Amino acid sequence: MLIQVSNQCDALVGAVIAKVETEGVKATYGYSSAAAWLDDLTRIGLRDAGRIVRRAHAVNVSHRLDGTEIPVTAPLAGSVACEGVISPAHVEVIARVMARIPVTVSEEDRAGAEKILVDLARETSPGEVARAGERLVDTFDPDGPEPEDPPARPARELSFQEHRDGSAKIKGVLDGLAYARLRAALDPLAALGSATEGDRDTRSLAERQADALVELARLAMAADELPTHGGDRVHVTVTVDYEALKSGIGTAAIEGGGTISAAEARRLACDCAIIPAVLGTESEPMDLGRAKRLITTGLRRRLTLRDRGCTFPGCGSPAKHCDGHHVVYWVLGGPTNLGNLTLLCERHHRLVHNSDWEIRMGTDGKPDFIPPDYLDPLRRPRRNTFHL
Repeated sequence: MLIQVSNQCDALVGAVIAKVETEGVKATYGYSSAAAWLDDLTRIGLRDAGRIVRRAHAVNVSHRLDGTEIPVTAPLAGSVACEGVISPAHVEVIARVMARIPVTVSEEDRAGAEKILVDLARETSPGEVARAGERLVDTFDPDGPEPEDPPARPARELSFQEHRDGSAKIKGVLDGLAYARLRAALDPLAALGSATEGDRDTRSLAERQADALVELARLAMAADELPTHGGDRVHVTVTVDYEALKSGIGTAAIEGGGTISAAEARRLACDCAIIPAVLGTESEPMDLGRAKRLITTGLRRRLTLRDRGCTFPGCGSPAKHCDGHHVVYWVLGGPTNLGNLTLLCERHHRLVHNSDWEIRMGTDGKPDFIPPDYLDPLRRPRRNTFHL
């Protein structure tokens, strides 16, 4: 009876997560994903939180922000899970099997296959259900996916397909040596936990590799050996109205097209060069000031010696993957000194700017993180002990 109640509670949690995802966890709570929100709410770890979220999506109807429905992989498993007669592990196995059944299979056959698995789950272990699922997949697709014969292509090529929102799709081909060099540089940056808290990384391999490529570019832009462009070190230009920068409300333009929010521009302003520009009524540049380096090399070194890495509670990201964050925002008059700075990785830098987390400097000169009241009604300060 106790196990049945536990299974029912897990199913109920999944339904709640699907509803939160539908309403928009970023807009509601400031988190980039439901997994990150659930991790901070329960402290179970991002990996386990990610599993719960994926399981919730597989069996519960949810909607995107535009109102379109997200397809459910295993609806029958979700219904039976609410009865408490199958475990969360059973649900995960059934969802994985159903996701592998070819889309060419009719809805009737898919429903029949899921019923076979659900009925088996009532009586057997998840492992046995998984073995039965393998046989079902082989039945529907005995030959497996067809092999592809890629046509001959040039040894090296790279192209960018830019979108109106400023994002882009990248396509390219590398020869063996160039590919080996790129992988050697990307693999350490794409390792599990390299951009999140220790072993709690829930990103897919593709997501980790994309983040690693961006991180590689960021590290290269910070290196003294990188060639200059037009006499300046390479940089990304972001144009934003000063009032929007102060308030965090509005948008900012990215050089080359596309926009980001003013709040995102304010996050970038924590650790970058600022060049003030005075524009005329027709937006023509009237006066262009000199760049002001917000965090000097010496100050960055002192900050690294003190913090050693991201200071957000539980994060193990090293200092080289972190930005300097102004506790009192620079655009609001916060000074650029050790007493008003702390290191944050990109993920937690974004979270602090977009959520109700607060930072206060303790009497020992180190940062305390104050969680939102829905995580802790008493809002007791937390610290990162990972780098001690």
